[in-house]
Amino acid sequence: MMRTNVTFTSVCLLFMGHVVHSHANGKFSQDSDCGKTKGCYSDCAEGCTYEVAWQDMGTSVTFTITFDLGTNTAWWAAIGLSQDTKMGGDEVVACHNENGVRAYRSENIGRSNSPSALPGLQQTQGSVTGSILTCSFVLQKADFTLEADSYLFFANGALNGNDKRMHSKIPQISPSVVDFQSVQIIGGTAIEVMIKVHGLLMIAAWIMCASIGVVMARYYKPMWADRKLLGEKVWFQIHRILMILTLLCVVAAFVVIFVHVEGWSQISEDDDYKKAHPYLGVVVTALTIMNPLMALFRPHPEDKNRVIFNWAHWLVGTCARILAVITVFIGVTLSKSGAPDYVIYILGAYAAYQLFIELVLEFHECCVVGANKGKGSAYEMKGITDPDSRPAQAVPTGETFKTVVLGLHALVIVGFTSAIMITVGIN
Repeated sequence: MMRTNVTFTSVCLLFMGHVVHSHANGKFSQDSDCGKTKGCYSDCAEGCTYEVAWQDMGTSVTFTITFDLGTNTAWWAAIGLSQDTKMGGDEVVACHNENGVRAYRSENIGRSNSPSALPGLQQTQGSVTGSILTCSFVLQKADFTLEADSYLFFANGALNGNDKRMHSKIPQISPSVVDFQSVQIIGGTAIEVMIKVHGLLMIAAWIMCASIGVVMARYYKPMWADRKLLGEKVWFQIHRILMILTLLCVVAAFVVIFVHVEGWSQISEDDDYKKAHPYLGVVVTALTIMNPLMALFRPHPEDKNRVIFNWAHWLVGTCARILAVITVFIGVTLSKSGAPDYVIYILGAYAAYQLFIELVLEFHECCVVGANKGKGSAYEMKGITDPDSRPAQAVPTGETFKTVVLGLHALVIVGFTSAIMITVGIN
């Protein structure tokens, strides 16, 4: 029978069905005065679901928020003015759709939002037509930092009475600071470099290094029996180097994201499964660190307890691998990743390919190597992690075939890794 670690990619393929998503079409058109008498920040390049328009009036600036509520009723939509792209120390104006539309001033203190009694906000009008909320208000320059360029945030979420609940999605952030005396048209959202670095490190770890390293340990123990690499069997040394690189990338990614968010941070997304991302990331990191620590204390190959270590090493590694790829699938769907929707299909193709190549090697072990030896060499758990546990042979069965497969596998994995990293990194 086949070892269950071959099925890790089938788990990922099944999971992919739950993370593929599409954006709803917008339900209103961009303000025709955008770029003429008004400046605008919106997602209208993809179909309008929100728009923030502003018009300089000398001592004040008039803002208009337009937002598609969808099926929501008790809801808020807000803008924030910030000197950076992080929450904290921001001036906020939120429009509440609760028994009519009204605007309220508040401020972000750290990661919480608090009402503000400061002056400078004047309500002009607000309404809901169909599912489209429109809210206009005037901000006095003397009471807001409008003469200084600021990043513009747009967020929305549910109301509990007249109190705002946490925003339902990660806020949209203007790609650069905004001049509220201008009539510029802005789209997109700010790229948070540290989040990109975190994602790229995890992709390098699990899509590239682990995909090759695990295959080496699983199917290539009998290969190159008469050769050494840095004093160890070739398969073992390659496996160890790749898994150490996996460990280093995972730890670096873990540190980068915790430094960026300044501690623990909840995921604010509409889809509940996305909120599992940070929890899964912590579990994956713990398992990734645990496995090499276990290897440092592994019993001697002849020790009766060696088989316990071998199964534990395999189980921890397989769990880490399955959870890691699922976590990457979730990660690229998060709004802050900035990844396009189609990257999920590249990941799906990778998962399908990895399943295919492991099935090919399993078949080869069972039907070619096993037919010649009585059983496949890959199934001996007593030697799964030990470089010297198998007797050497001059020409292992199917050596040429497995060498060609390994070379092609490495090229394909590097290709998938490059495609995913480029798509996530530069989009």
